[in-house]
Amino acid sequence: MSPYKVAVLLRTKNRPIFLRRALESLHRQSFQDFRIHVINDGGDLTELRHCVEAHGAVWGDRLSCVDLPRSVGRSKALALALAVSEEPYILIHDDDDTLEPAFLAETVAYLERDEVGFYAGVTTSNYDVYEHLEDDCIITDRKTDQYGLKTGTIMDYGLYLSHICVVMPITFLFRRSALAVAGEVETRLDYVEDHDLFLRIMMAGEIGIIGAFLCSYHHRRQTGDDNDTSKHEVQHDYALAYKNSIIRKAIQGGDALKQLQAGFIQSHHLGRAQLGQLSQQVVQLQEGFASMSQVLVQLLEHIRR
Repeated sequence: MSPYKVAVLLRTKNRPIFLRRALESLHRQSFQDFRIHVINDGGDLTELRHCVEAHGAVWGDRLSCVDLPRSVGRSKALALALAVSEEPYILIHDDDDTLEPAFLAETVAYLERDEVGFYAGVTTSNYDVYEHLEDDCIITDRKTDQYGLKTGTIMDYGLYLSHICVVMPITFLFRRSALAVAGEVETRLDYVEDHDLFLRIMMAGEIGIIGAFLCSYHHRRQTGDDNDTSKHEVQHDYALAYKNSIIRKAIQGGDALKQLQAGFIQSHHLGRAQLGQLSQQVVQLQEGFASMSQVLVQLLEHIRR
């Protein structure tokens, strides 16, 4: 059993600029009882070693690295990270995201206060940071708290099943014990594998909410290179493809969760379709009122004459 409380799982591939920033963010944590597990998913080993060795004196045995000779994809890299770690709490830390100094202190304390295991995990509000690279420097274009605010005391499972609300990995600390209920990472999914896992973790208990902004989810312009988000690696809408796969599995007689999830997805789509129809009717009414107003103006002018 690990002597540390938190496993920080860091998947990376040829993004030393962002990995360096992530390690610096972890160095600033007020809570330091964690171990970092870096999974190099087929990236350049020399670059990775330079990046890791620069922090080696700080971390010692609290930083380990698994180097894969070829890329196996996000989901398989995550499955490997879960397998090589053993700490009781887990944070999936994408290499381009960052934490506020109090993140681990606040989230670990939240779960430690839960002596009966009511919570499977806890999520926090997050900033959205829009940035770009310029001469190997990260330039921040905009930082906002408009989209990442979470309110209430626990996550609404129905909203999550409907894909209305999404929990970003950097916001979410969860118990390793929840995996006994949630099961393993779906390794056939490479772009929504964390969303799929978190959905099943909710079966192990509630997801608590800390409303404070304790981390940042980073966005960049699509450039199609290694420093881009993973969206450039596929030519289709992978979130929609995931929802379609759930509906297909439900039609084919999938398990109870797939059936329930498909029902929520369908209800959400119907609601959006009805909202679209109402919006169209409002536009038509507005156009009708505009035409009537024009006729009335013309009639009043005729009466004045």
